[in-house]
Amino acid sequence: FGARIDIVGEDHRPLPAGEAGRIRYRHPGTATGYYNDADASREAFRDGWYYPGDLGWLDPDGFLYLAGRATDMIIRGGVNIYPAEIEHVLTLHAAVHEAAVVAWPSREFGEEIAAFVVPREGADGSFIGDDLISHCRQKLARYKVPREVFVVDELPKSGVGKVLKDRLTARLEALV
Repeated sequence: FGARIDIVGEDHRPLPAGEAGRIRYRHPGTATGYYNDADASREAFRDGWYYPGDLGWLDPDGFLYLAGRATDMIIRGGVNIYPAEIEHVLTLHAAVHEAAVVAWPSREFGEEIAAFVVPREGADGSFIGDDLISHCRQKLARYKVPREVFVVDELPKSGVGKVLKDRLTARLEALV
C-alpha cells in the first residue's frame, strides 16, 4: 500500500505499458541505502527510487509481470533477451522437466544463448537437443532461439532451490 512502481530503461526514464525494463519502486518505508556499502547503494538507490535488480513490465491495467533478474539478461547483438521467457518455452515441451538459460560469450554477437535442460523421467535425452531447438523456433523470435541445448541430470541449486546460473556459465567456459 502506498508504493509506486515504475518500469524504466537504462536511461532511468519510464517506459510505456507492455515494454520490459528495470523495475524500480518507492515507498515512505523503503530504505535509502545499504549499511556500509556505498557502491551498492549508488547502484540500487537513485533519486528516491529503489532498484531491486529485477526486470519486468506493467500491463495497461498496472499489473506487474516479472521477466527475470537484470544480472541474468542476455544481450545478443545489442538486443536484450530475458532468459525467463526462453526457460518457460523450454518447459512447455513434454520432454523437459526443468530448464535454465544463460549467456554464452560470442565473438560475433557479444553473447549467445545456452540452455540447460533436465529431461522428464522416461524421456530420451539423446534426442532432446535438436527437438528443443525446433520447438523454440516455433514459439520464439529467431534471435531468442538457443545456440545449443545441453541435457543435464540436474541443475545446480542453492539450499533454497535457486538455480546457480554461475555454475552453468562456468561449464560453458570450459567449452570455449
